Amino acid sequence: MSRSTTKPSLLIVDDDPVMLEVLCEILKRSLANVHIDATDSPNTALHNATSNEYSAVVTDVTMPGMSGLELASKIHAMRPDTPIVFISGAAPALETCRSRAFACLRKPFDIEAFVNTIRSALASYPFHPRSIA
Repeated sequence: MSRSTTKPSLLIVDDDPVMLEVLCEILKRSLANVHIDATDSPNTALHNATSNEYSAVVTDVTMPGMSGLELASKIHAMRPDTPIVFISGAAPALETCRSRAFACLRKPFDIEAFVNTIRSALASYPFHPRSIA
């Protein structure tokens, strides 16, 4: 089945389990038609990205074992069109990611701005040009 007839999918990666849960709940409520996978492990995220074609990825920048920038580089090596949204509490960490980012958001961020950024990222994916509700 082509990606254009399936619902959009999002991968969320953050080593903070509370943040991960909060982000998932916000997006599940706001983007009911989007399939969401979440993990606190960048290695698990990479494995998931190898076997799934995500419409967008949200990743923390600073994580143990593999940075969000390294994860994004590996995902882009497989699927260069995947929009990546970086999140971090540290402004300098976000600056290092700007060249590979669809967007960079500094924690804590405005929930409405976060949801709108994810909507835009999902809509920008080549197989989902329509509006994401």
